[in-house]
Amino acid sequence: MTSLSVSLKPPCTACGNKNAGIFRCEGCLQVFCRKHLNEHRDFLSYQLDEIAQEHDILQQTIVENEDKQINHLPILKQIDQWEKVSIEKIQQTAEEARIQVKTLTSLQTASKELHDLAERLEKARIDDDYVETDLRTWTNMLQKLKDDINTFSPSISIQENPEEILVAKIYVSTTLQQ
Repeated sequence: MTSLSVSLKPPCTACGNKNAGIFRCEGCLQVFCRKHLNEHRDFLSYQLDEIAQEHDILQQTIVENEDKQINHLPILKQIDQWEKVSIEKIQQTAEEARIQVKTLTSLQTASKELHDLAERLEKARIDDDYVETDLRTWTNMLQKLKDDINTFSPSISIQENPEEILVAKIYVSTTLQQ
């Protein structure tokens, strides 16, 4: 009866028919005797240690690469510089547009012409050097200035030129270093 029960047990995968397999590995589905089961478990432990070691090496690589990212600070400074220059370009363009609008809406020209006319009138009065034609000319000049001032309302609009790029968009590119 003893030989019958031994023969019903499958043989150990490692030693063949030498020993009966009494433990089945649920991972590889092989059957082992006690001696070879311990060796199999030791081998699995060794493989687990290798995987853990690979994990640790990869983790260390990540830590080292994070340290290298500190070296990318010049790139961040370059982005900051691009931002600063871009803002300055926009501010300069806006200021130029403001000056143009102020020039177009300014009554400075009319004011200067009025001042010049006042000087001519004062000089003519002091020198007592004027005649009817001078008075008509000055009256016409004064009327023209009045009309210019009263009808002054320029139609101004702002246009964007899509073909002229004021600020170039930046892109971040990477190259893998081995």
